[in-house]
Amino acid sequence: MLLSMKYFEATLIARGKKEVHSYMAVDRREAMSIAQSGGMVISVREVSMPIGARLLSLKDEIFLKVISPAVGQQEWIVGMRQMGVMLAAGMSLSDSLGEAASATQDKRGRDILLKALDDVEAGFSLSQSFEKNKNAIGNISMALITLGEKTGTLADSMLKLADMLEELRDNRAKIKKATRTPMISLIAIAIAFVVLIMMVVPKFETVFKKMGADLPAPTKFLIASEYALSNYGLQILGGIIFLVFLHKWAMANRPSYRLVCDRYILKVHLIGSLMSLGFYQRFMMIFSQLIRSGIPLTEAMSTAGGTIDNEYVKLKLSEAARSIGQGKQLSTALDEMGLLEPMVVQMVRSGESSGELDTMLGRVADYYKMRFNNLVDNFSALLEPILMGFIAALVLLMALGIFLPMWSLGSAAKK
Repeated sequence: MLLSMKYFEATLIARGKKEVHSYMAVDRREAMSIAQSGGMVISVREVSMPIGARLLSLKDEIFLKVISPAVGQQEWIVGMRQMGVMLAAGMSLSDSLGEAASATQDKRGRDILLKALDDVEAGFSLSQSFEKNKNAIGNISMALITLGEKTGTLADSMLKLADMLEELRDNRAKIKKATRTPMISLIAIAIAFVVLIMMVVPKFETVFKKMGADLPAPTKFLIASEYALSNYGLQILGGIIFLVFLHKWAMANRPSYRLVCDRYILKVHLIGSLMSLGFYQRFMMIFSQLIRSGIPLTEAMSTAGGTIDNEYVKLKLSEAARSIGQGKQLSTALDEMGLLEPMVVQMVRSGESSGELDTMLGRVADYYKMRFNNLVDNFSALLEPILMGFIAALVLLMALGIFLPMWSLGSAAKK
């Protein structure tokens, strides 16, 4: 596997001359074996990675993280389930990987499985092979595969992973369905507002200038908006696109910026609740599975917390894991996080007292799942009042901006 290879420099005698050659190998013994094919080896020493190789490695890393296509979700689920079934039937890991790769239609997923097959046959574990493609396959896949290797239940873990990925896929589909109509409505409203400003306001602006009246604030705002869009529309659009890309870059490369964004996104009405319920349900589901498999509490919490996509929640969970390592109970550590409801903390405390912590954590996961599904099912209805208020505000702004000057001039004429 490329990430585990080292670079060696061998001095040897070839064709009566002393020569120095560079080799890439797993260890010094393998490097010496490779060098012996070129002549009589005098010495072999490990060296740092050459600059050229570093640049190639950096290019591959950027390609894997940014440019390369993501793994097809459905194909990956089918592949993981197929591997779980074959491993449960007694097939070797190499044969299971080969069969899953042959049946996978997704090119990215097939490449990952084929590389994993080469690595496994070379003596590496499946989790070690998948580690370099962690961004493509996701933290949940890494957590469950690592769990299966540690507990010797890789087949069961692969089947459980397929179930979890299917549930997450269904949740994403529900969210997209629930937010599709509101998003279309917002886009339509924004387009209509811009068209009205560009087409209606200029005509009234000429009338207002001829009258020489002192314009009210809504009218000045509409005129200023029309002027900005007419003269700097492309610059404004370019600025918005630049800010979007800057935000994405900062989220990927500036941990402090991402931490702040992830913290405040949880406070956004409806969106924050939807994300929180999804995070907590996923965490509790994986956490209970790890505890049930006999993984130590702190390690299980760190592993399950690593599957969360929100850095603020992940930070709080890591702090809770440290508190547990210092001797505190799980329920106390979760309570100190300040993120979970008192009822959930009480359920965890009850599970600790009764010795059925894994069962109680599973029930907590079911509770969050129920709340998540209820929120998704009613998302459109809950968002309607906000959309109506937004539309009303835009209509009121247009009406006041156009008609207030007319009313003022009408009152002045009567006097």
